[in-house]
Amino acid sequence: MLADLTAAQPGTIVVLHACCHNPTGYDLNREQWAQVLDVVEARNLVPFLDLAYQGFSVGLADDAWVVRTFASRLGNLFCASSFSKNFGLYGERVGAVSVLCRDADEAARVRSQLKIVVRTNFSNPPTHGAQLVATVLADPTLREIWTSELTGMRERIKSMRTSLASQVAQAGVPEMGYVAEQVGMFSYSGLTRDQMLRLREEFGVYGTDAGRICVAALNENNVGYVASSIASVVRG
Repeated sequence: MLADLTAAQPGTIVVLHACCHNPTGYDLNREQWAQVLDVVEARNLVPFLDLAYQGFSVGLADDAWVVRTFASRLGNLFCASSFSKNFGLYGERVGAVSVLCRDADEAARVRSQLKIVVRTNFSNPPTHGAQLVATVLADPTLREIWTSELTGMRERIKSMRTSLASQVAQAGVPEMGYVAEQVGMFSYSGLTRDQMLRLREEFGVYGTDAGRICVAALNENNVGYVASSIASVVRG
């Protein structure tokens, strides 16, 4: 990753997941992020931070640490936030793009370009989802309830991740313990395409051909079956 960033031309826009990397489930630690930031700054690259899963790794504030850290040192960056996951508003397509500019003049020029992009792409998007998010965030009581519910969902996913890794190990496949170390809604299982096809066709367990599985779809009623199914295809 550092080699690719170092080889990039100045001014190149680089897309980086701020937290809960999809599809791998692995996040960089803060020391590794510091190395990335050093290269981005030295090479004069423009980071585009993807913040689609804020709140699903450690917490709302911690999950935005990368954004704050990059913004404190760089003159320009983009940050794309999504409320599809942490507000459960997939069908509303609610999000925001934030652009850090060097001064007011640059901000005005960026704003004018964004208006053109919006106008030519979707002109007037529905406001229903955005109003829902704004209402919750602006009301201290509602915001506290939302934060608590998001914490509950994050912890539930973590417990399912731990349970999956544990039950796969109990079924005779201890080498998949890394699943418990990952974070977020997804896991890069390491299963091959053929193994994923067997999961789908023989056991009715679905994931991508590349091995990504949705940990958020697991619950106490199905995690045991998924674990035993994975163990079956791994053992052959």
